[in-house]
Amino acid sequence: MIKGIIFDWGRTLYDNEKEFLFSETKDVLDYLSKKYNLAIVSLATDGNFEKRWKIIKNYDLEKYFKSILFTQDNKDKLYIETLKKMNLNPKEIIIIDDRVIRGIAWGNKRGAKTIWIKKGKFSNELPTKVTGIPTYTITNLKDLLKLEFLQQSLS
Repeated sequence: MIKGIIFDWGRTLYDNEKEFLFSETKDVLDYLSKKYNLAIVSLATDGNFEKRWKIIKNYDLEKYFKSILFTQDNKDKLYIETLKKMNLNPKEIIIIDDRVIRGIAWGNKRGAKTIWIKKGKFSNELPTKVTGIPTYTITNLKDLLKLEFLQQSLS
């Protein structure tokens, strides 16, 4: 049974290139946070964690998440840390990411459900034998709410 959802930040909840929160983000988070423990695990390769925190606070997103972690270089370590914080194992989570070589690959290797948001600059980065195939592929965050297994979990 799914108990938690771990989101990537850039190009999943927030458009890094155009610097705006996707219009559906708050509605989706509000809906999902009523049933699931939510977290953010994301790379900030520029090291500017402060900028991301400011955006999260400005949009009043903190209230939706049990854990928000950024790293400059080791996203895998943050998944483990987040699972410990949430007291969950990989089979109890969904990882949602715009990159198959990061979050999707990590989740697939550990038995988590994975959802690839295929949009933005990494939409042509296709799954391989190494990454595994995402459990689901969507093109917009609001498509999460249409997934049958989430609907059953929310009932």
